[in-house]
Order: sequence, then structure tokens, then C-alpha cells
Amino acid sequence: MLKEFILKRNENYKFKILKIKEINKKFLDLIKKNIKNNNSDQKFLKKLNKLNKENLGNFLFLLRSLDFRLLEFPKNWQYKNEKGFFGLMERMIDLFKIVESNKDNLNFNIFKKIISPKESLVLAKLRYKIFRSSLNWLQKYNRNFDNYFEENKNVFDFCVNLFELEKYRDFHKNFYFLKPNQLLYLEYILARNLNKKYKNELENLTIFADYRIIQIFINFGLIEMPQKYLLKLKKEKFIRKFCLFENESRFASILLGEELSKKLNIPSYKIDNILWWSSHKVKLKIPAPKVKTIFY
Repeated sequence: MLKEFILKRNENYKFKILKIKEINKKFLDLIKKNIKNNNSDQKFLKKLNKLNKENLGNFLFLLRSLDFRLLEFPKNWQYKNEKGFFGLMERMIDLFKIVESNKDNLNFNIFKKIISPKESLVLAKLRYKIFRSSLNWLQKYNRNFDNYFEENKNVFDFCVNLFELEKYRDFHKNFYFLKPNQLLYLEYILARNLNKKYKNELENLTIFADYRIIQIFINFGLIEMPQKYLLKLKKEKFIRKFCLFENESRFASILLGEELSKKLNIPSYKIDNILWWSSHKVKLKIPAPKVKTIFY
């Protein structure tokens, strides 16, 4: 089971920097309030209607492969009346028209023009490198991500066998987060309307620990930290990837997500969706952690 795989590796972990506080009524009420107000899944699925269904698996895989560091150069993701992830999604829909017709004609200049016109050259090159490595990897599955799913239908195999790609090695020492891996599995199941058939597999997902989830927990006092780390967040300084602070904050978020799941009797992946939605709807005074990572 994937959830056991992630949690048991640090089953007896003693936090060195952070403290996890008890989930208070104010926060619980916020989550309850937003259970039915969240429409991000519907918005995501509606945008997928613009795509050829035969290539939907490839699109989802490549979209998730390119989804990282969207907090930098935010103007780049303001596109077609969208921003952030949905801005990236709109850019990917445009890019995919070229990928579907002839991927060999897609060079870096074309890629940058469509995906990264307003972000740094360094970041654009990194995104292109990951895009190309993902396309090359697909050749193992006859250039069709659906074939990968057919070989890896259960969530554990699906997530772990993606470790072949650097983009999906979201772990460090005993800390396993697998944010892009798990989110890709969920998105694939949703897009293919397999929710009921794979209900048990979906319930084996944790929350998808990234900067937005950490931010909302910190702002509501559920994750406490020494003043020097809080000051670093407030000054919006970059945090080193896989440092102890980042690892503990992401692991603390997963544990809090599990606690919320038990209290509300809602699967963890749905808790994540509510948290992500809520983080965009409430005013958060403490900025989100900034990390130069390819995992979120």
C-alpha cells in the first residue's frame, strides 16, 4: 500500500525543527465550509475537453512533468484569463497541438515561445530538458502513457515505477512525498472517469505536500517553527531543496492531512483539494515557502 510505504518510513520520526499542533475548531470549520464550494476538479476536467481523447494520457503525463516552480515569474502563467496551474494548462494545450502533429519539429525556441515567454532562460531550459526526457521515456510504452497505466494500474506500482524519471523522484533519505507521482495518478483516474473502479486505490493517496498546503497549515498555527525560520518565510527567502526544514514541513503536512482525513472521514486526496482551494480563498499573512525544486 502506498500510504503505508510513505508513512511507515518515518513512523517514529521525532521532529527536530517543527512542531505539529492539534487541529483547532476554526481550521476544521474552514475545511467543512469549503467541502462543497470547491470546483477545481470540474474546472480541470472541463479544460481537458479541448483535447483529443486518444492523446489524453500523454497530455496529463507531460502536463504534470512540467508543473513546477510556478511561483517564479508569475506573469508567465497569466494566460487566456487564467493564472498559476491553469495558466500552465492553457499553454500546454497550445503546445500539445504541435506535439500531436509532429513532435520532432518542436525545438527549444518554439517550446519557449509557447510555454516560457516570460520566465528566465535558465528555468525555460530546465523545463524543456524535462519535457524532452519525458517524451523520450514514453518511447518505452509505444509513445502512449495509457500503456504505462495498463502495466501499472495499482497506485503503488504506478508511483514507484515512475522513479525512472528524475522529475518523479520526490524523496530524500526516509522522506517520501511523491507529490507529482500521486497527483498524476489522481488526474489520470479522474480524466478517464475511473473513480468508482479505483476507489480503494485513490484512498491510498496521501495529500500532495507542496508550498500551498504548507502555507495554510503554518498560517493557521498547525505547524510551529523557531523564529528564525518564520523570519525567513516572511522575507520570502529561498529555502534549500531537501533541507531539514523543507522535509519536516512537507512530512508534517502529510501527517496533518491524515489527521483531517480521519476527523472528517474524507480521503486524503480530497482533503488536499479542499486545502488547495481554501488557500486561494482566504488571506494568508505568512508567505508560502519558496523552494527551487522540480517536484512542486
